[in-house]
Amino acid sequence: MNRRLLLAMPAGLAASAALRAVAAPATPPLPPGTPICRGGLRRVAEVPQRDASTPEAADADYLEKLGLLEGHLIVGRKLLDAGEARLAVPHFGHPIRELYTWLEPRLALRRAPGFERELEVMEAWAEGGNVGTDGRFGQAWESLAPKLANAKRAIDPHRLTSPRFMLSHVAIMVYDVASDYGESIERGRIINVVEYHDSMGFLFYAQQTAGEQLKGSHAAADWSEAATVLEDLHQLAYPNLLPPSRLPASVSTVRSRSDRIQAIAARAVA
Repeated sequence: MNRRLLLAMPAGLAASAALRAVAAPATPPLPPGTPICRGGLRRVAEVPQRDASTPEAADADYLEKLGLLEGHLIVGRKLLDAGEARLAVPHFGHPIRELYTWLEPRLALRRAPGFERELEVMEAWAEGGNVGTDGRFGQAWESLAPKLANAKRAIDPHRLTSPRFMLSHVAIMVYDVASDYGESIERGRIINVVEYHDSMGFLFYAQQTAGEQLKGSHAAADWSEAATVLEDLHQLAYPNLLPPSRLPASVSTVRSRSDRIQAIAARAVA
């Protein structure tokens, strides 16, 4: 399905080289009649844009959008591995119509290869009701990984190795986690399952990023602390792949984790 033939309508937002395929735990089925993505997809013009008036701000904005895209793909893959093709579909559609439209001209400016075709193959796989992540999906995933890595390497390399810049990036991603988590809630319950999974995917991406940075950074203590905050949030707000019947945490509790990581970033080496 060509994204240029579709109008986008609201939902969540969303970089790294190797995407991990971790099979999701067994989860109970959704209650009958649970709304799926009541708002639809967000128009590209409505996607919030961060200040990009300086090279550093432009890199932060670009990296955030890559992270949002990758977060969608991570949770979409987990849903496919769990046999939840219907729930996975939006997490391959949103990247094409919300995020890739924004990213495509910026990838070209940074001379990074595009990857629209891979996203389309993944979406078609989920839309076809396929589960698991082999076949054409697996081929597209393998093709996408180095392209995402190249897209990320288009950022100033000094920023990619800066603990302060990358910790701030993770803090921004956790702020996005809180925003979409809040969008999933109505009258004290998680109603919009797609928004809940949006936020979950952004957290998985943040955890993946922290793990990668912890391996090679000279700020190991800072990244270890950040990883602990992220794991605490994971256990608190996302106990299973499907949402619990009771609200696991308040939005302010989730957002406080972003503040904690931003505080770590503020004291980290630039």
